[in-house]
Amino acid sequence: MKEEEWKDVIGYEGMYRISNQGRVISLKHGKTRIMKPFDKGKGYSQVGLQKNKREKNYRVSRLVAQHFLPDWDKSLQVDHINGVKTDNHVDNLRMVTNSQNLKSFQKVRGKSKFRGVESLKDRKKHRARIMVDGKQKHLGYFDDEEEAARYWDAAAIENGYNPEALNFK
Repeated sequence: MKEEEWKDVIGYEGMYRISNQGRVISLKHGKTRIMKPFDKGKGYSQVGLQKNKREKNYRVSRLVAQHFLPDWDKSLQVDHINGVKTDNHVDNLRMVTNSQNLKSFQKVRGKSKFRGVESLKDRKKHRARIMVDGKQKHLGYFDDEEEAARYWDAAAIENGYNPEALNFK
């Protein structure tokens, strides 16, 4: 792990600093204090930065990307490579398009333990589906949940999903 490096937050120089490990400090009132991030319901760490009696909320991941990623681009999204929205270490962040971000790590939802697989109790089957060009594509019904997950992985590779999104590495 890299040594922690600090930079002044652009637009808040001398007031706030951001580290390559995703920590933010306030330098206000002559005291240095590590700020406690909050979540506004989407799972991302945010901090409120104040200037001229006005506060603006920023996602910590975007602050880290802006200050430490050489390919920072305001028009792109910041992807958490390991899928953990609160892991804002610079080595876990990358700039991606919306399309690339949708093909990245996705949280497993529903009763299946695998991405892209839905367990259908009424049919006693497992359905595999994948998003391709913004549309749900049906991959098939399977007796075995793991078989459905492997089929989803093959489709994910074929459709350019990031390796972190796969069920089996």
